[in-house]
Amino acid sequence: MLAKLIFLAVIACAMSQVLVYPGGGGFDEPPQPYHFSYDNVNPLEGAHHYHEETSDATNSRTGSYGYTDANGITRRVDYVADAGGFRATVTTNEPGTAASAPADVHYNSPYSH
Repeated sequence: MLAKLIFLAVIACAMSQVLVYPGGGGFDEPPQPYHFSYDNVNPLEGAHHYHEETSDATNSRTGSYGYTDANGITRRVDYVADAGGFRATVTTNEPGTAASAPADVHYNSPYSH
């Protein structure tokens, strides 16, 4: 009987062991450069949407995205995202916009105050 009790105690101890995951080392892989783009024209709406982005080995990204609606209103955003942060330049002919730089985003617009 004592042998069975010792055997069960050993099994209980083995089952209660905490497994510690040593970790995967984080993201040790260097950034992988890539490029993607899409260009979509919707003939029903008369709208045009697009986006293009490129990344390099330093994990910097540059790109642009935008649209043109059925009335010819356009907006294009050119951007850079790198160690210096996200910086964008917006070019648009949307009514009610003016050339300005809020939040360090540069707006180029034919409308001004």
